[in-house]
Amino acid sequence: MLRTLILFFSSAIAGVGSTGLLAQDSAARGAPSQRVAGAEALDWAALQQRTPWVFLGDSNTYAGGYVAQLDVRLRALESPPKLLNLGVSSETASGLSEVDHPFKRPCVHERLSKVLTMTRPGVVFVCYGMNDGIYAPPSPERLQAYQAGMLRLAEAVHASGAVLVCLTPPIFEPEPLAEKGKLGPAESGRYAYFAPYPQYDDVLEQQTQWCLDNEMGAQWVIDLHAMLHAEKKKRQTDDPSFVFSGDGIHFNSQAHAMIAERILRDLPVPDEIRGQSPAPDDVERAGKRMQILRNAYLSATGKNRPGLPAGDPIWYAERAAARLP
Repeated sequence: MLRTLILFFSSAIAGVGSTGLLAQDSAARGAPSQRVAGAEALDWAALQQRTPWVFLGDSNTYAGGYVAQLDVRLRALESPPKLLNLGVSSETASGLSEVDHPFKRPCVHERLSKVLTMTRPGVVFVCYGMNDGIYAPPSPERLQAYQAGMLRLAEAVHASGAVLVCLTPPIFEPEPLAEKGKLGPAESGRYAYFAPYPQYDDVLEQQTQWCLDNEMGAQWVIDLHAMLHAEKKKRQTDDPSFVFSGDGIHFNSQAHAMIAERILRDLPVPDEIRGQSPAPDDVERAGKRMQILRNAYLSATGKNRPGLPAGDPIWYAERAAARLP
């Protein structure tokens, strides 16, 4: 507990008056770092038997691009694990929500027990943080809420017997919002997803540093934040205006492919599926299969936000997904 508080206040102090400094620190880390807790106990033979692999996260996970990329590549192997994308847009691990959000943000803990019971996962990938800072400046209280939510999530995954893989938050890009004059604060003086704090990436960097300390006891912690900053910096050498997103938050297919590759580089998968570029048609078909299953499982485990599409019964969705090429 003492160590948690020390890390918490250190992170909070680091964020004060740090206009862009934390993002610079992330880029300076160079190659993405991976902290492993006991990963030597799991090779590919053991990992592939731990099925299904369940992915929990917010809108970028719900969109499913990186999960579909993984699915296509893993299907090239003998006896691949089944992948289930159960991300939910707007979701948090912290339970926090902006005053100006059109509805209270959903929280993964509202559905986690049912998800773990119904899917009986072998591996759980979690990626939260983008919404947990509610698009406001760094705050000790909000960081602590994120940490508490992630630790509670880890405890439930460990209790289920599944392997936990923590994906750090991605990056926030202010450039496209600055061009449109949509950076915060809003006229109300508050920050929100539609008027975010200009240096909101500092919040994601604080969360990332905490994830890398691995108090969650994850088998793998994969640093997407540093990787995306490094890849963005490379591309801006030739194109200074390059960004991964049109709104600073929801990244494009290129970033989804990079995230899938990063995951495969860090997990003990066979070398032949690393460094591949699946055909777009294959990724699209995988995405359709996963949407059918996602909608079915989200309906069965309890919808925690408005606007989620209705899903078929799981047995029917499984058959429908299997019929797709």
